[in-house]
Amino acid sequence: MNARNTLLTLATAGAALAAAGCLSVKTEHEVKPIEINMNINLKLDKQLEEMVGSEQRPDLKNLLDKGSVGIDNKAMIVPRGPLSTNEMEFVMEINKRRKERFETMAKENGSTYDDVAKSAAAKFVERLPADKGIWYQNVEGEWVQKK
Repeated sequence: MNARNTLLTLATAGAALAAAGCLSVKTEHEVKPIEINMNINLKLDKQLEEMVGSEQRPDLKNLLDKGSVGIDNKAMIVPRGPLSTNEMEFVMEINKRRKERFETMAKENGSTYDDVAKSAAAKFVERLPADKGIWYQNVEGEWVQKK
């Protein structure tokens, strides 16, 4: 056998081995389900929007406008100055109702109380009028005025 035939034979054998190696490659694919909680989030968002809309009360707005109260980062009304006994009872009643509604929403939507309360706080702050300088607590816990 001459050198040319030997090289040709080696090249052919190498190509055959390379091709055979490529043919034996196996790939495996695992299809995992994707979990989507979009319906729950949309339902909760709608419930919070309805709640925020239903709590547009002149007496609460007046306390917020004067700076006597603010909204904390869990959507509770917090005194920021002296309140009369009636005003304090009013604030306590609002907070009691909010807490009950947040607990119910959390159960209905498979969420936690804290998540619902934080989402509600964001909704309330979003709806506050910017021109009044109303006090609210940001997510870091700092009190700031809406501007």
